[in-house]
Amino acid sequence: MKIHIWSIIRYLFVFILIIFFVLVFKQNYLVFLLFPYVLLPAGLIPAFLINVKNIKVSGGANVGSVDSGGNIVFYLEYDNPTYLPFLKCKLTFGVSNRFFENNNKNYLHFNMFPKRKDRVFLNIATSKLGMVVFEGQELEVTGYLGIVSVKQPVTFEVQVPVFPSDAGKLDAPELPYSEGYDEYSEPDLKGNLSSDIKEIREYRPGDRLARIHWKLSAKTDSLEVKEMERTSVMSLIVVPELERSAIEHTIKTLDAISRELAAKGERFEICLFNAKACDFGYYTIDNEEMLYDCYRNLFFLPLYDGADSAREAYYASKQKSSLVLSVYGDEIRLYEDNLEIQQG
Repeated sequence: MKIHIWSIIRYLFVFILIIFFVLVFKQNYLVFLLFPYVLLPAGLIPAFLINVKNIKVSGGANVGSVDSGGNIVFYLEYDNPTYLPFLKCKLTFGVSNRFFENNNKNYLHFNMFPKRKDRVFLNIATSKLGMVVFEGQELEVTGYLGIVSVKQPVTFEVQVPVFPSDAGKLDAPELPYSEGYDEYSEPDLKGNLSSDIKEIREYRPGDRLARIHWKLSAKTDSLEVKEMERTSVMSLIVVPELERSAIEHTIKTLDAISRELAAKGERFEICLFNAKACDFGYYTIDNEEMLYDCYRNLFFLPLYDGADSAREAYYASKQKSSLVLSVYGDEIRLYEDNLEIQQG
């Protein structure tokens, strides 16, 4: 609890002014104002201190994610179950992007009405990619007479990812495969196949003869085909460099190349390098939601200095043996065994 000395002085000044008018100007009817004026603090301050403890606040956002350049509407939601209004409330909060340091404190002034759950809205325009965080830090509520105020810690945190928008088209490199395709069939998702059988299904025109399960077909009097599992080692690993100065361009390029590879039917993984923990996370990209899930994890990773740090660490730690597509800024480069493959 904080006591405001100047508010007490102002309150005493009014009290003395009333007495002055009564004694000097014989305004005896003002005597009737002295009693409630004296009793007012004795009643309101304890009532305020008791009821302010029942206030609950939380945070939220109108969207779960947004494209770059869009607006995020964060909100503070309060619950005042008491019959008393709290007319001087101040929320100390922060709004920041996890990629960029920002220790600025912001303040939101609002009123709480009695017996009501309500929201106070805060509109934020996004300009950079990353994870935007709305973090409550402290709530200060001042009593009705302004004499006392109470500060309560607020610990909510609302996170909204800002994804790339209007990704440009990039020419994805042509990739070699360990198993070629014949003129009759090409799977929807490219990549190496294993010898493990995923399922048995009926023959379809264009299926390879080598995939027919002859023993089972003889028993069922119909052609049955073996659907093979794909290996965990993908034909391509995309490694973005989370270098500090080029992170915006890197993510945009990563988004463009990922969508282009997916459109071509390539099966690939994105490998994210955590420079602080010195480990790697792999994300198989089969659809847009999996790509966004990869971005959500990327937005929490620490940035670093050094254009080729992720690629060098990838080969130094002997990760998956595969083609590596390095993405840094606006550049994409294809590597095999840490040797760059020149395209064209």
